[in-house]
Amino acid sequence: MEDSLNDDFEKADRILSEALQTFQKEKVSQYVWGMALVEIGVSALVRVDEDEKSIVKTVQQFVKAAARK
Repeated sequence: MEDSLNDDFEKADRILSEALQTFQKEKVSQYVWGMALVEIGVSALVRVDEDEKSIVKTVQQFVKAAARK
């Protein structure tokens, strides 16, 4: 199970990398593509029945990690 999950994360990383390059190539506002990715991510988690509190906590962790960079 864990190997399958790791494989899926690697696939997602490759897909997102290509998407980010396309957003930049097409000169889409970073704010717009950032919000679009947040919407996709949150919607996906809701659809797999992740609870709201857990989603908010995860997003807060992402914000903290990004602020440190």
